[in-house]
Amino acid sequence: MKRLLVALALIALLAFGALMHIRAQSAVVITLTFEFLRQGTAGVVSLSGEGVVGGVIDAFERAYPFFPVTGGFAALLAVPMEQRIRDYPITVTVYRADGESMTWEGTVKVASGEFIREPAFVLPSDKFHLLDMSVQENEDARLNSIYSVVTPERFWEGQFSLPANAPTTSPFGSVRDFNDGSTRRHTGYDFRMAVGTPVKASASGRVVYARPLDIHGTNVIIDHGWGVFSNYSHLSQLFVVPGQIVLQGEVIGLSGNTGRSTGPHLHWEIAVNGVLINPMDFIRLKLPT
Repeated sequence: MKRLLVALALIALLAFGALMHIRAQSAVVITLTFEFLRQGTAGVVSLSGEGVVGGVIDAFERAYPFFPVTGGFAALLAVPMEQRIRDYPITVTVYRADGESMTWEGTVKVASGEFIREPAFVLPSDKFHLLDMSVQENEDARLNSIYSVVTPERFWEGQFSLPANAPTTSPFGSVRDFNDGSTRRHTGYDFRMAVGTPVKASASGRVVYARPLDIHGTNVIIDHGWGVFSNYSHLSQLFVVPGQIVLQGEVIGLSGNTGRSTGPHLHWEIAVNGVLINPMDFIRLKLPT
């Protein structure tokens, strides 16, 4: 397969604010809809051109596939919250109908996620065992195995929405100190909610997990397609089962105080291509259709 170096024929233009358009002589267009990405956020990269049938982005030691959208293809590029603040290399490989491929190489700037440090968390004695590192590692591995699956089909339409109309408490990415001296990073957003408050699906998708976990408690995970998952934790009741298709706004369970929780609330997180990102930032992101 002939490999064309697109970078040799590129003209980079800054236009329409943060939109960076990159064009090749073959009329292939790669659009980065951001000037930089913060730690723990995602951005959209679009791809179009005559004869283009797909592509993939290599960045942050991960591969991010393109998916078909109106007028071309789009990929969701996600930055882990732990990614250091600096410029990183990015490679876009474009696949063409004639069997050839083309590549563009550039950089992506990662900026601070502006994370905070929260006051100390004191777990009750009956939940102290949930601070054991082996418990954390086992649960992380289970969730990573779910979040790393990429379903080509997109189940959602439009923007994602909040799972509840309630005040937020702990933000994404915050540093938490527990009463055993350990430190954790917060992987989502918390909502202050009394036990038994309805929790709604942030977008349409297929339920892939609906059962208790040690730390997340009684838990629902929805696969929205394109490698996007949402997670609703510490629930008191479940109204869905694995394999069930749910619609945006559908009640999937009731809030609670299960798992590693210090009081009634909902923990809500979103993962993109196996990367946990700021869900509040994600629902503001203009997603391709």
